[in-house]
Amino acid sequence: MNISNEILEKYHLNTCTAEERRMVEEWLFNTDADDLDITALPVDKNSLKQEMWQEIETVLPQEVKPLPKRSNVYFMWKGAIAASLLIALAGTIVYFAFAHKPAPQTEFVELNNPSAIQVKHIDATGYNVSLGPNTIAKINSSDGMIDLTGSILISPKKDIDLVFEGTDKKVTLLKGQTYIILKNKTGVKSIIVISERNLMDLPPVMQKQLSAQFDI
Repeated sequence: MNISNEILEKYHLNTCTAEERRMVEEWLFNTDADDLDITALPVDKNSLKQEMWQEIETVLPQEVKPLPKRSNVYFMWKGAIAASLLIALAGTIVYFAFAHKPAPQTEFVELNNPSAIQVKHIDATGYNVSLGPNTIAKINSSDGMIDLTGSILISPKKDIDLVFEGTDKKVTLLKGQTYIILKNKTGVKSIIVISERNLMDLPPVMQKQLSAQFDI
C-alpha cells in the first residue's frame, strides 16, 4: 500500500476518509511494510510510526491502577469500628425503648373519711368503694393486703383476694357483687365480710345501721 505524506497529514488532522484511516492504521500495524510514498523530505519510517503511536496513546484510556492492598491490621480495625458502632446503636435503641418507659404507677391506695356523718364514695382502678363515717382504709392491690378501721362498701371490677393486715384472714371478692366489710377492733374475730345480698343475716341493729349508712 502507498501511504503518502498528504494522507499522514490528513490522518494527523483527523480529516481523512474512513478508507484512508484504515490504510494508515494497517500500515502502522504492519512491521514489514516499507512502502511510504513521501515526496517531500526523506523521513525515517520507524521514527514516524513512533511519533504517530505517541499521539494515539494520548487518546487511549489510561491503565487503571490497582488499589493498594489493605493489611490485616486495617481490616481488624475496620471490623472493630463497625462492631463499636453496632453496639452504640443497640444501646441507643435499648435506652429509648426502656429507659423512657413511664414508671409503673403504685397500686397502693390510702382511703380516709374523717366525717362522722357523711359517706365518702371513691372510684378506684380495680373497684368502687364507699367509706363509712370515721373510716380509714389502706389497700395494696399488688399483694392484696388491706388495713381497715371502720366500715366500707366495696364493688370489685374483677375478682380480687384480700388479706387483712396483721391477720391470716383471707377473703375473695367476686366481680359484679357488692360486699360490706367491718373492722372496728383488732383480731380476726372483729372482721366481718358479707355480701350485700346477705345483709339480712346480720343482727337487726347492725342491719339498720349499715342500711342507714350506705343507703341500701
